[in-house]
Amino acid sequence: MILTSVLIVNLVDLRTHWTKQGLLQEIAESLEPPETDRETPQRPYSDPPSRQDAPVISYASPFDAEMLDINPDYVCWVKIEGTNVDYPVVRADDNEKYLNTSFFGERSGLGALFMDYRCAGENLPHIIIYGHNARNGALFGGLRRFLSERYLKEHPTVTLRVNDRIVRYEIFSARETTVADPAYDLDFDAANSFDAFAERCGAPDGTVQILTLSTCVSAGNNNARVILQGALVDYGETGERDIGPQRVE
Repeated sequence: MILTSVLIVNLVDLRTHWTKQGLLQEIAESLEPPETDRETPQRPYSDPPSRQDAPVISYASPFDAEMLDINPDYVCWVKIEGTNVDYPVVRADDNEKYLNTSFFGERSGLGALFMDYRCAGENLPHIIIYGHNARNGALFGGLRRFLSERYLKEHPTVTLRVNDRIVRYEIFSARETTVADPAYDLDFDAANSFDAFAERCGAPDGTVQILTLSTCVSAGNNNARVILQGALVDYGETGERDIGPQRVE
């Protein structure tokens, strides 16, 4: 009886999840800006962008305003082309709220993708986004696929939509680890510099910002994690719109 009840709850959560994703799709499509033939130039690792060039987080664009109307904790949109990773990201005052709260503020076993609450402010050297490992591939349920070198090569880029910019990160590491991994460091000083941190993580030379996506491995091991790390390569340009929810079977 208990198992049946859990399965019913999970099915309801999943059905609600994809229904809400459809709503977000409608919102994204309704706010699609005029198409442009201009491509955003990609900066090579040998000439990385400076954190001082980072877009200041403000919410003037219609898309961001719409997301904030739904949830004032909205901070950005994360996407990995060709995968199910295509979601709004929130940030709360702690790392507990969105473990069991959806983007729409409803109680949900799937929760929402959320940024570490300590990742606030400008010119951040390291950003961490967490999400549940859903069995059907929703949220970060597909991160484990990146442990395959072939899959990683087929999906090498993570994008964040921030302040109407498409910010790009090239993935340099995907691995299974634990919560004790120094890859979760967010506090840097003279004794623990970001450059030393980036080198330990295996980031390319000259990396100025790292994005880490993190999910659990299984319910049987509370400390095991799969993480994906990318190095900032381009801050993008305003006016681009290639971020929007889609479901990849």
